Amino acid sequence: IPKELSNKKSITTRRSSASFDDEGFIYFPSACANGKRCSIHVALHGCQQGKHAVGDVFATKAGYLEVAELNDIIMIFPQVRKSLMLPTNPMGCWDWWGYSEVYYATQKAPQMRGIKSMIDTVHTITKVFSETE
Repeated sequence: IPKELSNKKSITTRRSSASFDDEGFIYFPSACANGKRCSIHVALHGCQQGKHAVGDVFATKAGYLEVAELNDIIMIFPQVRKSLMLPTNPMGCWDWWGYSEVYYATQKAPQMRGIKSMIDTVHTITKVFSETE
């Protein structure tokens, strides 16, 4: 059972108005890294729990990696960062109050579109790897 993000990769995001950090984390359990089709789970950190505040502690110490390894689940840990510039996000929170736009709680929201794009990218990557096995 992993104690750290040894199978982690960085996910590059475009920050823009969504407050995304430049990189997040992704964990591929050993079976998934070897071509097995796996589920995907996205874990969103809390306010002041992004990598600039706590490093990879949320991803490595919250128990997600152990569950992912035992159940063949790819974990995506996108990151947002705090900002005192517009859009203001002083505590590095996900947009649960509408700082990015009025559609913050819908599929049209910048963060939701960004996360969906990450999921689609991981699906594409895992499909390519499973087809080459």
